[in-house]
Amino acid sequence: MTRFAVVFAICATCFVVPLRADDAKPIKALMFVGGGFHDYKKMPGELTQKISEFANVSFDIKPIADAEAMAAVFKDPHFADGYDVVVYDICFGEKWKDGDYDGALKVAGDGKPAVFIHCSMHTYRPPRNTKDPALKEREAIADAKWHALVGMDTRVHDKFGPFSTEKVTKDHPIMLRFPDDWKTAGDELYNTVKMMPTATPLLQAKSPLSGKIHTVAWVNQYGKARIFSTTLGHDMTTGGDADYQKLLAYGLLWACDKLGADGKPLPGYGPSK
Repeated sequence: MTRFAVVFAICATCFVVPLRADDAKPIKALMFVGGGFHDYKKMPGELTQKISEFANVSFDIKPIADAEAMAAVFKDPHFADGYDVVVYDICFGEKWKDGDYDGALKVAGDGKPAVFIHCSMHTYRPPRNTKDPALKEREAIADAKWHALVGMDTRVHDKFGPFSTEKVTKDHPIMLRFPDDWKTAGDELYNTVKMMPTATPLLQAKSPLSGKIHTVAWVNQYGKARIFSTTLGHDMTTGGDADYQKLLAYGLLWACDKLGADGKPLPGYGPSK
């Protein structure tokens, strides 16, 4: 075979090889961060960097000053255009008006996946003051809107401390590669008031204080969108844990329909290394 023929044969072979799985475009995630009680300056960057080591995803982090600023974002029905998933890591509590977050409801209802982390579940919650005359009205609004979106009603948490978790739905793809006996060295155990009927609990924990069982990770269906939520992640005590980082990564992949039934990322969406 002549030198030209050898070179031609090698090049021709190149043209029949299909694109590699790792040529898949990264999932584009829009992440909102902001509010009180948490490190919204350092933690989001560290967390997203680690998540991106487990999943083929790139993040744009958008800091939000307060609930009013968040409501202003949601007024634009196109706030998530160009992104594949929206990640909420916000903490704005009870300061909201009906309609403030309707934009987030519409985006998810139309099919945009979402991930909710920690205090996002306490954002837009009803008043904790049981004597508040507006309690029943705001409870009804929250149940019909924010709770329906995230999949849970929760309003308070135990004091910061260590606790163990237990898998509830062991055969769910997000749980297949999660440890059976995972423990956090310290976090806030959010108390479950109720799960929404569209939600499926994945991971639960027993309160060291009350002995009650609370759901700490779950999936939800809102309109056309898959939702993954976890109340874990107060600070880097949990945030720095590789199993927790993988939980977020696989939850995001599942929400985007990029996690296989075997619990592995689909080709092109797994670790970069």
